[in-house]
Amino acid sequence: MCEKFGIDYKTRFLVLYFDAQMDIHEISKIISRPVRTMRHWLTVIKKGEDIRIVKKGRGPKRSITEETENKIIQMVNEDTEGTSLRKIAARTGLAHSTISGILAKKGFKYKTFDQSIVFEEDERMIRVDFCKRMLADEGNLIYKTFYSDEMGIELSSARKTKGWHNPSEKIKRKLATENTKLSCWGAISAKGATSLEIYKKGMNGDLFRQVIENHKEEMENLYPEGEFYFIQDNHPTHRMNEDWMIQEQKLEIIKLPRRSPDLNIIENLWITLKDRVKRDAPMNEKELRVSLLNNWMALTKPERMQPFFEGLQRRYKECVALDGHKLPG
Repeated sequence: MCEKFGIDYKTRFLVLYFDAQMDIHEISKIISRPVRTMRHWLTVIKKGEDIRIVKKGRGPKRSITEETENKIIQMVNEDTEGTSLRKIAARTGLAHSTISGILAKKGFKYKTFDQSIVFEEDERMIRVDFCKRMLADEGNLIYKTFYSDEMGIELSSARKTKGWHNPSEKIKRKLATENTKLSCWGAISAKGATSLEIYKKGMNGDLFRQVIENHKEEMENLYPEGEFYFIQDNHPTHRMNEDWMIQEQKLEIIKLPRRSPDLNIIENLWITLKDRVKRDAPMNEKELRVSLLNNWMALTKPERMQPFFEGLQRRYKECVALDGHKLPG
């Protein structure tokens, strides 16, 4: 009878529940609707709301035209960095989840921005010229050069964050007894390396000159014939001491192109050194210093250096082939 007169399910429920005083289980059988639906309607009724009134936002989903989808894609393409779901929603009236679904359907992914260096044309030319100079005469200059740099390391970060243990147990990592930050300076060559200079204060002109004086003899001993070169980056402390290094220390300086850590082989060594120190898990400053010194000595043995410098020659050739663009990895 109800179907005949077009009475909807919610009205039938209200009549049977309030007028006939039926249990929701009985009503469920009569109107062929799940009991859980009956419970939801009762919850709505107890809030003083009419279950027959459909709230805004409920009901059939709004269909999205191809024109709207294309508009969203255009907005993202025109301003990738400045466009947010909030801005798109304000202009289209669509929900954030709907916009995300459209972008995903079109193959877009929400990812972090590429932070890699983009070189201007003049920078690329300088990089190419540098690599060609180092590659001249079968790369002879590469094997007569010390590559130098500084590195900082904190005791709190020189700790492993993962380890093998029984999955049913929670393993607490032992805390370091203190926290300190150390800085290191070193220089490496195909024939070996200087010892590692460890210091606490920031690098300044006086300290840098002291470091060079401390390690110049080590470099001379590795190249007793007297012909070797010294590469450093464009740190202000390095630039302000170039004349002193050339005139008083008699060092032949090669300037590393600006913003080019990928052309300095020692950068890879710092990464390996930090990994080694993490394995040692030093607990205090003394242990951190010991770990740094021991691992530096192990990593910079001449027999270990040779393959790195052979690889460097390949990297310089790749930089030339890439027209000076940043090297991968």
